[in-house]
Amino acid sequence: MDKNELNEEEMRIWHMWKGTFQSIFGRVVKEMSEHTGLSEADYGVLDRLALLGNGSLRQQELADSMDWDKSRLSHHLTRMEKRGLVMRKPIDTDRGVQVSITSAGQSALDDARPIVAKAIRKHFLDRLTDQDITLITKLAQSTKTGPSASS
Repeated sequence: MDKNELNEEEMRIWHMWKGTFQSIFGRVVKEMSEHTGLSEADYGVLDRLALLGNGSLRQQELADSMDWDKSRLSHHLTRMEKRGLVMRKPIDTDRGVQVSITSAGQSALDDARPIVAKAIRKHFLDRLTDQDITLITKLAQSTKTGPSASS
């Protein structure tokens, strides 16, 4: 079989994996959004600001951490600024912009974290066996390093 094609079984596995992830992720985001009013993107910005930058990051670092282009992030930050969740200010020493979480943003993140944790546990972790966790961990680690040299 051509390595550039997938057989029926491989496509079935791919769609099953993708569908399962999307379903779980969708349920977690839905519960968070219903309880907090934050979108998945809002939570991603706030969470990264808190975890990676202790509340503040250069806009480009934030974009890189989210794998977003500058324009997409800039538009989203404008909406978040209007809601009082973040603030931006130019960096004096260069052309960069510093993005900081506001007290309202930190409060929203603090409110969202237990809801997200509970939803992840309910829709994902509580359904896994120790063997499942081992296999998922092994799969995640192998995708970070790419295919083995013998592949």
